[in-house]
Amino acid sequence: MTAQMPIAVQATAQQGIRRLTRIRYRYFSYALRFADGREVHGLGWAEADKLLQGYRYPADASCTHHGAERHCPAFGAGAWVDYPYGRPLAQQ
Repeated sequence: MTAQMPIAVQATAQQGIRRLTRIRYRYFSYALRFADGREVHGLGWAEADKLLQGYRYPADASCTHHGAERHCPAFGAGAWVDYPYGRPLAQQ
C-alpha cells in the first residue's frame, strides 16, 4: 500500500445477531477513496484506521470515522465524508 492518504470515507451500517442472546446489533464497514480514483471497500474499523494512519493522526481518524457513521442511515451505505473533518461531500 502506498503512503498516499485517503480523501474520503464512507460507512455502511450492517446488522448482526448475537447467537446466545438473539439480540440484534449494528456494526459498520468502511470504504476509502483515494485521490487517484481507486476505492477500497469492506474494511473494518482497524483496517480503515491503519490506512487513515490513526497512529499518527488519531484525532483526524476519529473525526472521520464518527462523521461517516453520523451520516449513515439505519442500514445501508451512507454519504461520503471528507478526510480529516468528517463533513459530507457534495453529491456528484
